[in-house]
Amino acid sequence: MFPPTLARSPRAPMNPERVRDGLPERRYRPELHGLRGLAIAGVVLFHLFGAGRVSGGIDIFLAISGFLFTAMLLREAGTTGRVDFLRYFGRLARRILAPAALVILVTTFVGLLLLPLTRHGQLVTEARASLLYFENFELIRSQLSYEAAGAETSPFQHFWSLSVQGQFYLIWPLVALLAVWMARRSRFSPTTAMTGLVVMLMASSFGFALYMHQQSQAEAYLLTQTRIWELGFGGLLALLGARLMVPERLRTAAGWTGLALIISCGFLLDGASMFPGPWALWPLAGLALVMASAGPGGDRQRTLTTAQGLLSTAPFSRLGDIAYGLYLWHWPLVIFMLELRGDEALSAADTILVLGVSLLLGWLTQRFIEQPLARRPRRDSSAGHRSAGRMTVALAAGTLLIGAAATTTYVQLTTAPEEDGLAMAGVDRILYPGADIISADDSARDVEFYPELGGISRRVPEYARTDCHQPTGDDPGSGEVLVCEDSAQPTNPAKTIMLAGGSHAGHWHNAWIMLAEKHNWEVLVSTKGGCVFRANDPEEPSTCDQWNDEFPEVLAEREPDLVVTPGTAVPREPGTEEIHDGAPDRWEEITATGTDLLLLRGTPRTEENVPDCLAEGGDAVECAPDFEKFASTDPLTELTLPENTYTVDLTDHFCPQQQCSAVIGNVLVYRDSHHLTNEYVETMVPHLERKLQESVPQLFGSQAS
Repeated sequence: MFPPTLARSPRAPMNPERVRDGLPERRYRPELHGLRGLAIAGVVLFHLFGAGRVSGGIDIFLAISGFLFTAMLLREAGTTGRVDFLRYFGRLARRILAPAALVILVTTFVGLLLLPLTRHGQLVTEARASLLYFENFELIRSQLSYEAAGAETSPFQHFWSLSVQGQFYLIWPLVALLAVWMARRSRFSPTTAMTGLVVMLMASSFGFALYMHQQSQAEAYLLTQTRIWELGFGGLLALLGARLMVPERLRTAAGWTGLALIISCGFLLDGASMFPGPWALWPLAGLALVMASAGPGGDRQRTLTTAQGLLSTAPFSRLGDIAYGLYLWHWPLVIFMLELRGDEALSAADTILVLGVSLLLGWLTQRFIEQPLARRPRRDSSAGHRSAGRMTVALAAGTLLIGAAATTTYVQLTTAPEEDGLAMAGVDRILYPGADIISADDSARDVEFYPELGGISRRVPEYARTDCHQPTGDDPGSGEVLVCEDSAQPTNPAKTIMLAGGSHAGHWHNAWIMLAEKHNWEVLVSTKGGCVFRANDPEEPSTCDQWNDEFPEVLAEREPDLVVTPGTAVPREPGTEEIHDGAPDRWEEITATGTDLLLLRGTPRTEENVPDCLAEGGDAVECAPDFEKFASTDPLTELTLPENTYTVDLTDHFCPQQQCSAVIGNVLVYRDSHHLTNEYVETMVPHLERKLQESVPQLFGSQAS
């Protein structure tokens, strides 16, 4: 997080004057230290009081890292022709990795104690990603977004920005070395060469940020590629610092204007939806104004009448001292407090408590970890110094390797594997009858339900783990209609069935492949996450619109006998069952291709994650969806449906006697807040088959009679 200062080597293969051409002198800037403290304080305060708004502090923090690193690395690389990576990584380990590793260890331990079993796998997975500095990519993989803390938000989510910085620390020395190499082979100084490289990287990153903002803002916010331009912005300030000055008569006003831009950012801009695009220049311009208004040499008199003077005072300096620890500790405290309280937001008293404890832990971390480790080792000899450096790097590497191995082993041992094939194969159906218990004479025996909760969210249908399933969101190409083939396709199928629409069509997959094996059917899947058959939204075009528009063409090409999709939707939030606007028109487009259409009544949803609720001690009834969200009469029966359209209602098998349950017949019904488990779906097969024989008898041919 905080870049170390690299000492110069006594060897000088390049003229030092040429190296220093245009490069600002190395010096301590108290206003920059105070600004760093202000930036992190803004992040923490907006996390606690900002209701999800973004302060702009992270953007400033990234730019400050770029500022401090760029000139420092260029001095060493230009003076010696190389970067002392042993010293470089040793100081990074002492100053950055050690405090982070402590917080990761404590957060993991507390998380395993406080969080439900269902979240342990992801907790440890993110602990590994944070330790190895790729948490931003893990959040993207896990489809998390950077937003206000909620009951299921990760305590490691704030490590996304530290991961961006960690990746920057790896690549920036190479950029400095490349600049020096270019300078040796041209008439340009290393400063000029470095400036050119930084500008090119900034332009590429900024352009990519603009592109990703249109494609996926949540992903754009977290990606390293979209953030490099902010780090480069700070580097450019360092490289141009000697020439970047405000006229003396305007310096005081410029400094206060810059400080006002920084402070006002979170209040006036919705950074979560705008950054790191052009609007991120708002806080970065503030940083530039504060830096440029210091005057030549930055030694302008610092009084409280100037922004530099204010930022150099003790309160801001102390914030700068504890900024790293404060940032590391505050977010896990927020998440764990929410978990303890069982609320979606902190009370005023809890917020003050979290802030106080965060400040205390930040100070303790700085006093007893950062300060001792930052002290230079005794230089009794060059060999001894090199030996100490090797030891530091070896300890850091060992920490990373042991942490990665331990977390990977834990996840592998505690997460139920994603196995292909049927989920209930080999399971005692007398002990675990699932949906069959509803019509059985005796109740199931008193045993632990199946499957176990560990890793349940990952036990998705087999097709959803392939690249033929389109994900949720508007990523490029995700509007194309893909078709998952039947891995057990019969040579001459009697019928071809296609499950289509969103994931609520796909979570029935295991039931249909069991029926297909029995009746010689072929089962295809064509789904896009979160996309249902509905009217397009002209105000907010999406790849779901494209998917809906193109589906009839794919249908005409594949010519299935039956398309299966949900007909109604039961909301997760308060509300009642409904049919999506424009859905009947989409249904007509399907039947117009000559295929039959089967509409399944929607499956119930709940606001809380069902496995989490069970893991925290809730029972099967209180963790289940509310039956009152269903309409009193199936809405599909009140519509004039297109010709060759059929309906099936299986509500009684989720909510017997108008009481929904999270566990039925000792089988877990939901793998999250609204998707059915493969296991329960498989126990539904005889009941689904009976309903199909009543509603769509021609599907079975002569067998139906």
